[in-house]
Amino acid sequence: MAAQRVVEGLTQAGVHTDALGDDEHGIFIDPAGERLLTTRRSQGLAPARPRQPDRLLQDVDALLADNHFPGFVLPICAAARASNIPVVLDIDKPTELSDPLLALGSHTIFSAEALRAASGIDQLEAALDRAAKYCRGFVAVTDGIHGVLWLAGKARGHQAAWTVTAIDTLAAGDVFYGAFALALAEDRTENEALRFASAAAALKCTRFGGIVGTPMRTEVEQLLNE
Repeated sequence: MAAQRVVEGLTQAGVHTDALGDDEHGIFIDPAGERLLTTRRSQGLAPARPRQPDRLLQDVDALLADNHFPGFVLPICAAARASNIPVVLDIDKPTELSDPLLALGSHTIFSAEALRAASGIDQLEAALDRAAKYCRGFVAVTDGIHGVLWLAGKARGHQAAWTVTAIDTLAAGDVFYGAFALALAEDRTENEALRFASAAAALKCTRFGGIVGTPMRTEVEQLLNE
């Protein structure tokens, strides 16, 4: 029922959900505020492959994918790159740097934990340098309140996190990736996209809830202007 309400909400927001599959999950929060995500997926989901990757990309200006089911997203990412569509990869599941999916991202963004696990290097700047040898284009790592480190060719930089009073960080990462992909789809520069995404994620942390705590564009733009 919860999944159905999410799909209905996406539909009302104008998001096409025809290609969604069945997935059941829950989020448990203990008295100390620690979260545990549990997911039950069909046994046939892991080997599933998209039948028509090109069709999924119709009218798409930017593709956002994670690495939880690399076999499924690989052909979609390959089709997007062939069509010069930006491919934003959300790498929050530990993987090897030789993972073929990493070579398909135009913008590959690791969580700090995933980058350390993939590179075997604890220091994030050095870990990012190593990851850049396997990833094409823009590579970055998110590190919570410490902001985002990024590399693009010989250029490198840091996007500071916004200073806010955090109430609930649930879904802040998802908001960040979604906002970053949206900004690229609107032809913003990578620096602008990072700033927009960081502001959106910060606002999410100031309110309770996952998807219900997602800020509106006007709120993000107001924070950016301030």
